[in-house]
Amino acid sequence: MRRTDVPRALRLTPLVAWLCLVPPTAPAQPSPPAAGNPAPAVLTSCGAVRALPHQDASRGLPVRVEGVVTLAPEDARGKLTLDDGTGIWVSPPTGSGIEAQLALVRPGDRLRIEGRTARGHFAPIIIPEHVVPLGRAPLPEPTLLPHLGQTSGIHDSQRVTLRGIVQAAEIQTFTTRQELKLVVSTDTAPFTFVLFGANTLTAVDLVDSEVSLTGVFLAYFNSRRQFLGARVYSNDPASIRILQPPPADAFAVPELSLANASGFSRDGVTFHRRRVRGTVTLSKPGDYFYLQEHPHALRVNTRQRDELRPGDIVEATGFLQLQHHRAEMKEAVFRVVGRQSPPVPDEIPRHAAFGPAPWAGDAPERDYDDSLIALRGRLVSVDHKQGEPLRLNLEVDDALVPAEFTGPADPKFIAALRPDSLIRVTGICAITFSESLPVVNWPKPISLRLLLRDAADVQVIAAASWWTQDRLVSALALAAVVLLLALAWVAMLRRQVARRSEELAEAMRARRDAAVEFDSTLRERNRLAADLHDTTEQALTGMALQLEAADALRTRAPERSEQHLGLARHLLDRSREDLRRSIWNLRANPLEQHTLAEALREVAADRSAGLGLAIEVASRGEERPMPDFVAGNLLLLAQEGITNALKHAAPTRIDLQLEFTPQEITLEIRDDGRGFDPATADGPKDGHFGLQGMRERVKRLGGRLTLRSAPGRGTAITATVRQ
Repeated sequence: MRRTDVPRALRLTPLVAWLCLVPPTAPAQPSPPAAGNPAPAVLTSCGAVRALPHQDASRGLPVRVEGVVTLAPEDARGKLTLDDGTGIWVSPPTGSGIEAQLALVRPGDRLRIEGRTARGHFAPIIIPEHVVPLGRAPLPEPTLLPHLGQTSGIHDSQRVTLRGIVQAAEIQTFTTRQELKLVVSTDTAPFTFVLFGANTLTAVDLVDSEVSLTGVFLAYFNSRRQFLGARVYSNDPASIRILQPPPADAFAVPELSLANASGFSRDGVTFHRRRVRGTVTLSKPGDYFYLQEHPHALRVNTRQRDELRPGDIVEATGFLQLQHHRAEMKEAVFRVVGRQSPPVPDEIPRHAAFGPAPWAGDAPERDYDDSLIALRGRLVSVDHKQGEPLRLNLEVDDALVPAEFTGPADPKFIAALRPDSLIRVTGICAITFSESLPVVNWPKPISLRLLLRDAADVQVIAAASWWTQDRLVSALALAAVVLLLALAWVAMLRRQVARRSEELAEAMRARRDAAVEFDSTLRERNRLAADLHDTTEQALTGMALQLEAADALRTRAPERSEQHLGLARHLLDRSREDLRRSIWNLRANPLEQHTLAEALREVAADRSAGLGLAIEVASRGEERPMPDFVAGNLLLLAQEGITNALKHAAPTRIDLQLEFTPQEITLEIRDDGRGFDPATADGPKDGHFGLQGMRERVKRLGGRLTLRSAPGRGTAITATVRQ
């Protein structure tokens, strides 16, 4: 059984069929009002929503309306227009179940929609939250609009009927849908009509036909919510009614001379096709070409991509409209009917292209706009920016005139053009006026540009001298750059020599420092060996003797055995302390993460741990970085001075004073111990190498060491190193 055989009352729209399979959901309940704030009244008509100021519409006021769907755009994700006597745009939240539900709606479905208001981009709209189908209903009667104007935006989302002449028709095919798009002219303004879905109409059936179109009016608007133009949409092929079909032959329409194109006529202006004839002066296939019938010219806009050459005699049929204060032919089709010599350009001064005011009594018949002309001028510059046409900038009669190539130009020819050359250019004159359409005053020409065809339109009359002021400046600049480069090269060589000398000096210092470090390491090993022999080995020997005596007396004299064990423990503690200090000297360099003053404080804290004396470290002056071998030897010098004082002087206090001056570093080690006579002190021949090692260490650093001591008056050792 065909669909038309089913009674209308039993037909189900896709939305109703879908709801038969899905359990109904409870309508969204409005949030309870806050204490002291009454709940806003529910808006129950589309007109009440449209009447809201946009500030109130953006508050999301509750809505419950019933109406019939008048437009369901295909692939619009559930967006539609609903009409209850006043139409309104309904836009479901993206990705919601409501969006999927409304995607099945068709025009003629009657719905109850509950939701909230929103300001919309142009007029207030409804955001649906719950939808209930109520069956089918006839579409509301459309409003006949006699004209389109700035106040036409009030018809947004309403069903309207408009009449006009179809000037362009295009069928657009997408992956899942098809659309018929018409551009329709009226007495006041053009508009766009879009029919969703497949239909049997073609462009041949519609272009140049007088039609009556019914659909939903939707506005073009800007970011300020201001009306710019109209679109009319429909889902029904029957919404297109052809009142007067187009001529079977597009070229069978009345012919106008270029002189009478859109001029005054006692019959008024028609929006139907008209036919013109002329000689081609410039052509850009698939976009436009210019016709000239001396002394008149016309720009013809077309989508036809046939090649045209200057000199072709062409018949063109299309729609004449005012563009840029001049009549142009739109949506034209054309055919070549002959050929002759290309028109000869009129060489004129710049001011002649503007002519006198159109109301002047002595206005000449000649109008150069859209005509082929020639100008002479001085070439100022050549502009060739990405994505823009190649442009020559000419100075003509003390004014700048751009000349743009409409096609590709020979790069070698353009590169050969020299600024300041006197050239003659031939092209189409394009005038720019001060007023935009629609005008409220006489428009005045303010500038012109030329549209060039190829390099043959540029003739060099007098080439500029090669040795120009710019080239002289460039040559002087180049000479200055060469001189600067030479000076920079000399300076760089001098820096390289100085750097190489510094590298050699640094290498020599490094070798000297390495020798110093090696000698210091060797002496430190000898000192450590002697220290272990003098302390640890002797203590271990004494401890062994005490343990043997304790073992021998364990049964005969336990008390004496315990005394020997106590002596052994004492010797063991001393050995552990001596060994810990030796290990301290062998551990990682404390200067790796500390300054010299910080390392001295760490040494002082370690050496004074468990002893009844104080080791204080003080620093004067601004500490600065120093070579590792200098800081390391000063640290070892301090360790050796502290060790000697602890071993021989029995002090109660040791002071380390570190002083920084601009040229020197001074380290003083002072104790309050028993002191000694430096003249009679034991030296290397007696097996004591401490003072001798300290003198040699400071000597290797290029410094000086002084010793001050006397019996009972303590000792002061001062090391000074230059830096």
